[in-house]
Amino acid sequence: MSRWDTTAKKWKTFSLLQRCRYVNPSALWQVCRLTPKQSTQLASDLIFAKINNQNQMLRVFDPFLDSMPRLKDNSFQRILRLEAKYARYFWSKYFSAVADDLFAREKRKAKHPINASLNYGYGFLYHAIEWQTLASGLDPSIGIVHRVRRSRPNLVCDLIEPLRCIVELTVVRNLDQIHQRKYMAGRFAEMMEEKFIYREKQFRLRSIIRLMTESFIRSLNDKKRFEPFILNARDARI
Repeated sequence: MSRWDTTAKKWKTFSLLQRCRYVNPSALWQVCRLTPKQSTQLASDLIFAKINNQNQMLRVFDPFLDSMPRLKDNSFQRILRLEAKYARYFWSKYFSAVADDLFAREKRKAKHPINASLNYGYGFLYHAIEWQTLASGLDPSIGIVHRVRRSRPNLVCDLIEPLRCIVELTVVRNLDQIHQRKYMAGRFAEMMEEKFIYREKQFRLRSIIRLMTESFIRSLNDKKRFEPFILNARDARI
């Protein structure tokens, strides 16, 4: 919603959501008006970055790993099928490298400490991205890759995809502490302050989340290509 500020002589926007104190009406309009070609390109960029980052991390375990599959931009359903296919491949390789008694990913009510740590780390990242989308004036419920569901921040679920690898990497680096939740909480808090390479410069993860969200907003105008986070080989070291 918006109102005219007679003192500042400009429109001021606000949201009915309690946490949304600022609204970017231009970005919201552009998200809702994306053409099929634009939305497919953005979805392709997000999923391509996610698969690329996971593949880069797996190469730490196996330097002779095959190169990652190529994505095609002309079919949204094809992109989703490729993501699902690669997810099965990734978790099989990941779990075989970090545990002898884990064979499946548990997304809810995880019993194995590795799955529980992954879920906890994703939660850390999830809320940081949600707050950044709110701070940038975006409505988190309007997504691109994920279907719109009530009470789910679909845009957050989209933007988190390229960054999931950092949580997975943090878990691998702290396997000796996964049985102690309070220690893992500290490791994930440190993760948000850790520096990674993004656009050929080093930034803290918190800053990368902000810069990536801003890049997403700029891409809506067709002025610049969206630049998701791409994991550098140097940052993937364990």
